[in-house]
Amino acid sequence: MSDKDRKKWLMKESYFGRSWSHTFYKWKCSQIMLSKTTRRVLLNIPHKSRRVIDLGCGSGGNLFEVFDVCSDIQGVQWFGLDLNIREVLFGARRSRFRVDEWKKRAVNFLAGDLLHLPLADSSMDMLLCSEVLEHLPEPYLAIAEIVRVLKPGAYAFFTTPNPNNLVERLGFAIDKMTHGALKRTFWKGQDEISAPPLRAEVGFGHVSVYPYRVWRAWLEKAGLEVIRKVRGPMIFGGPFFDQHHFITGLIIALDPLLNRLPFRFLLSINLGILCRKHTQH
Repeated sequence: MSDKDRKKWLMKESYFGRSWSHTFYKWKCSQIMLSKTTRRVLLNIPHKSRRVIDLGCGSGGNLFEVFDVCSDIQGVQWFGLDLNIREVLFGARRSRFRVDEWKKRAVNFLAGDLLHLPLADSSMDMLLCSEVLEHLPEPYLAIAEIVRVLKPGAYAFFTTPNPNNLVERLGFAIDKMTHGALKRTFWKGQDEISAPPLRAEVGFGHVSVYPYRVWRAWLEKAGLEVIRKVRGPMIFGGPFFDQHHFITGLIIALDPLLNRLPFRFLLSINLGILCRKHTQH
């Protein structure tokens, strides 16, 4: 990608840094789905020395937030892995800054391929893989590699888009019936802002978006026990939701209530799946 293209997409991508509706999405994913789940798991691991890795971590945005929520838990080594060397180097520099400025423990960043992890067999106690598998043409190969590096009885937490999200399905249906009028009128800017940068970086976008039952079958076949399904946010955020304050505010205000509904997973734009590796595999 040329420097000109990169600057252009970085400018557009920065929209989500100031989008208040997307801020809710990020908070729900990082603070509730990832951080809360990781903390609960780490507190339940009996041995004192624990190793956590975030696969597809980028520059460590989610990883640092999870780290901070769990910073009082002693004996944890933190790792992040990504294919993009530039992102890995940026994350490593940020970790060094945190160590120097705030005396925090270091987060170790590695460059590597999810299909060929540079990790020893049975070496990790907790593994995070958030919004990554859907970008792989054959995600079950990555799942097998993930199982290899997990210790027996160790945990893995995945998040991935939910194609059964009722809000999106309803929107797509209305858009189809109106021959694209809904998207042209209310969704203008969303795809242009969010999709192209990722395709420019890694060459593909969402190529493996599957319902929960498919992921569960792959995870169980690979040797993982699915122990919890976690609901994500209802919306991703973007221009439409930033402009319609009442609708977005109502969705955010009702979010705790939605967690109690029997059909709550139909009102989630992504899903979290917590798994545990069988003690004998």
